[in-house]
Amino acid sequence: MIKRIMVKKSPTFSHFELCFQNGFNVISGVSGSGKSVFLHTILSVFALREPNAEVIETEITLKHNQLPINFEDMGIAVESLDDNNETIFSVLKKQNTRYFINRQAISKKKLSEISHYFVKYISLKDGNELESDSMLHILDSMIQTKDSRFKTLIEKYQESFFTYKQCENELYNMEQTQKNIENLKDFAQFEINKISKINPQIGEYEKLLHDKKLLSKKEKVVQYCNKALESLDSLASVNKAFELLQIDDNMFQSSVIEARAILENALDDFEKLDIDTESLLERIAELADINRRYGSEEEALHHLKHQQEKLKEYENIEFDKAQLQKRSIQMRETMRELSHAITQKRIQYVNNFEKRLHYFGKQLGLHNISLQVSQAAFSQSGADNLEILLDSKQKSVISSGEYNRMRLCMLCVLAECSTKESGILILDEIDANLSGAESKGVAELLRFLSKNYQIFAISHQPFMPLMSDNHYLVSKDSKGKSSITLLKKEGKIQEIARMISGSNLDTHAIQYAKTLLEQQNKN
Repeated sequence: MIKRIMVKKSPTFSHFELCFQNGFNVISGVSGSGKSVFLHTILSVFALREPNAEVIETEITLKHNQLPINFEDMGIAVESLDDNNETIFSVLKKQNTRYFINRQAISKKKLSEISHYFVKYISLKDGNELESDSMLHILDSMIQTKDSRFKTLIEKYQESFFTYKQCENELYNMEQTQKNIENLKDFAQFEINKISKINPQIGEYEKLLHDKKLLSKKEKVVQYCNKALESLDSLASVNKAFELLQIDDNMFQSSVIEARAILENALDDFEKLDIDTESLLERIAELADINRRYGSEEEALHHLKHQQEKLKEYENIEFDKAQLQKRSIQMRETMRELSHAITQKRIQYVNNFEKRLHYFGKQLGLHNISLQVSQAAFSQSGADNLEILLDSKQKSVISSGEYNRMRLCMLCVLAECSTKESGILILDEIDANLSGAESKGVAELLRFLSKNYQIFAISHQPFMPLMSDNHYLVSKDSKGKSSITLLKKEGKIQEIARMISGSNLDTHAIQYAKTLLEQQNKN
């Protein structure tokens, strides 16, 4: 989780660098001190908010192999993500905003996608914890703690659903192909006939161009070769001169003989070059057209084979479609049987789920949370829809405060039944406008969740600081610059006393805060 955060050139904060511990971290301070800005800074490193400083760097521990994403597909070298070391998320904001993981640049979209799996932000009426698929996942996790066979049932269903979707996609593509099947068959046959008629051979075009080049110079070659041979015949005077001068002419004679042989062989080759010029040019034009259309003779032959295979597919499409339809029906029947068994299990355990939600909700002043299971279209989660209601009202009409407290309840139930659930949980004044009992309930649930999550929470009430593992104070100096400090025991007592009594601290408030903290530490 977050081990260190460093901020430079922030319009709100002076340069600072802080180290954090796991557990329950609370941030407090007077209104306008910069608490929300600080949380905004953390969120911006994970591309969940726009950055509010020129340089932000966050060092975290990240078990990347436990996340359901492929880092290599995102352009991040896996060897740079060592499970035993820290991973550094950083953002630079100058003319443009750039994001990095272990100094490797990454797009905002990809970073946000990665962060989604381990960072949860509870402030606005958003998040997917109250969506049907998420709640079904929690219900299924609960069932698996009681029935180990249920996991196998879910896996079999998901495998069948995946196969079924593949069949449906292939069928759709086949039907689209069928709509234009005659045109496709005609085109494939046209391509086959065109290439087959010309019947190109690999390397033929280059050979014919070479022959054309030879033909173009045949007349001149013959003319000058004959002249050269006549010149060699008139070298008797050279031989007589060498003889009179008593010079050895063996080398000269050898060179003459060799030159004569070359010229005679060349003449012989060109006289044998009996090619119909008109046919040659016509063949070159045909092959040039093939090469222009397909790239080369080899690629044309490859295209010919491909079109022959496509034509065969078109001719067999009705048979293939019937087979695929049969398989799709079989998969749908398998899905129906498996989803029915899954639904029965969910109905059996949904009351337990509801009771746990009610247990946690009661601590937050949410007294009537209920769940409704209904039939739905086949999806990766099965054939069920799970809806959550508060006082018989749908989640779309409840207040944002109620919505987010229900999200907390969901996270608590998930933490109970899934030891793998972990991450960073960020909350911005979730206890605002709550009664003392409700605020205390929020603090108790966050303390429970801190076993699974590293929590950062802003609060104006004393219950969170009392139960927190670490308490940070955000304050603003006379120049309007904010700073954040980890409070020790005495500072924590002072801040809790301020939260209880306001800015006018007195000895009674301080003593009361001290007593509350001591009582909480005993617990």
